[in-house]
Parts: sequence; structure tokens; C-alpha cells
Amino acid sequence: MTETGLMAHGEQPAQLPPYCAILVVDVKDFSGRRGRDHAALTDAIPGILRQAFQRAGLAEMWSEAVFGRSTGDGYAMGLRSALLPFLINPFLPALQEEIAYRNGVDAQSQPLRMRVTIHVGPVTSTGADLLSEGSGEARVVAHRLIDAPAVRDLLSRCGPVTCVAAIVSARAYEDAVVSGYAADDPSLYVPAPVEVKSFQGTAYLRVPAPSGDLLASGFRVAGPEPDITASVPPAAEVPGSFRVGGVGDISGSNNMTITDPRGPVHTGSGAQHVGPKFSGDRVNYVDGANSGTMGNGDNPPRRRSSPR
Repeated sequence: MTETGLMAHGEQPAQLPPYCAILVVDVKDFSGRRGRDHAALTDAIPGILRQAFQRAGLAEMWSEAVFGRSTGDGYAMGLRSALLPFLINPFLPALQEEIAYRNGVDAQSQPLRMRVTIHVGPVTSTGADLLSEGSGEARVVAHRLIDAPAVRDLLSRCGPVTCVAAIVSARAYEDAVVSGYAADDPSLYVPAPVEVKSFQGTAYLRVPAPSGDLLASGFRVAGPEPDITASVPPAAEVPGSFRVGGVGDISGSNNMTITDPRGPVHTGSGAQHVGPKFSGDRVNYVDGANSGTMGNGDNPPRRRSSPR
């Protein structure tokens, strides 16, 4: 950036905020629950996450969070970027187990299920527990990913035993999964195009315990559909005269073909038939020129059978 550009915008270079591993969870169909149950569920979400960390043997990670905020129907938290692989494995399977356990103990009519986003990027962290902690573009991306239709579709096509459907950003996938740090096989992930508001990109779907249609039909991540309304370019004009269908005179240049929905039509002068002529009883033959003759040939002599 030039000095003039700096003065025009009134900005100076600034330090990049620390990179953080970002975890966002969202309860499926939160708004479909009774209003009187919302507050209790909102208060319960942090405890569920804390127990999942403990189940995974990562209890200290909860206490080391850079930030943690309720979103009403979910929760968002940040951790040191070095801990990113552990959010993927073993935390995701542990969260699936923790929610399944709670659903079994508390047999409610609507089992608890969660969408999960895992991302990594620079976000603010002052250590002063400000409301703005964890602000930045990376935080926005994490919340866009959790609203992606691709991850919403997963929980709508599986049974209640599937409690967790995760969407991992491309950056987190490459840094933690492809690199091998998460010790989670990349073949367990399915890439999916994501377009939510102004965000466009690719993310990776992960379901620790798939069921229902996810097992029968897979994740069914569809790409953009072709535009079937696109106009078909008109066929090139052919010099000379021609007739579509029926029988009539044909004229024009040699060796030309008119394309018609009912099949190709040859135009022009010259031989219409290439190869030997055929003759025989009730077999038509065509002479070489356009103006040639057509008719029945003489009966061919019968072939004598050879003596046995």
C-alpha cells in the first residue's frame, strides 16, 4: 500500500490477531421447541460441551478457552490454534457419544441433536473477557458454515441416533486432517460447495455416527445444475434449395447435408450411392447419378446345390 493510500484511509498497519481454533455448535430445530424450554436448553449447552471434552480426555481444553459465548440456540468458543486437531478427533466422536447418552437418560419427545462447525483463523483476544472477544472474519465464516444447507441436510436425512453432523472449513481440513495431525482418515470427509450470504467456498462434511438415508444414499452433495433453458444456436444456412420431408427435386452444391430433427438429408448432385450395384428379384438398384433409374432386376439364376 502506498503512503498516499494510507493517508487517504486514515489507517496504519496493525498486528494480526492470534490464530484460534473456532468451534461453533447449533441445536437442530431449536425454534421448534416450546418457548418455555428455550432458556433451560440454552443454559445446558455449555455443560454438554464441557462433558464432551471430559469424555474425550480433554478437560483442560475447556478451561483454556480463549473465548466462549452463548448464541442462544448454540455456543461459540475459541482455543489456541495448536489444539485444532483435537477438536476434530477425538472431540467430535465424544460429542456424539455424550449427546446420545443424554438422549437415552432423558427420554424426551424431541432428542437433542447438533450441527458443528470447526474453523481456524485470526480473531481478537485481549484476555479481558470483553464482549468483542473472538471477533473477526474467521468468526463470521464459522457462523456462515453452520448455516450451510449441506450440513443442515445431513441431520434431516438420518435417524435420531445420529446426534452430530459437522462441517469443517477447508483451512481446518487441510491444516489438521490432510496433514495427519488429527489422525482422522480424509476418506471420512465429503467435500461440499457452500454459498451462504456473501460467503462462497468449499467445506468438508463429517458425521461420526451416520444412520438412515445417509447410509442408504450417502451424503448426496450436489453441484450446480446445468442451465437447461439455454438457447440452442440456430443451424447454419445452406445455399441452394431443399425440401424437408416428402419427395421432390434436390439441388445445390455437392457433398452437403441439411440437419433436420427427423434425420439428415443429402443435397447436391453426384452419386447418391457408393459401392456396387445390387440386382435380383424384388431388389431395387440405383444407378450412379441423381437422374438414374430405379427398377426391378432380372431374376438371378438359381444356385445348384453341390453334390454331397
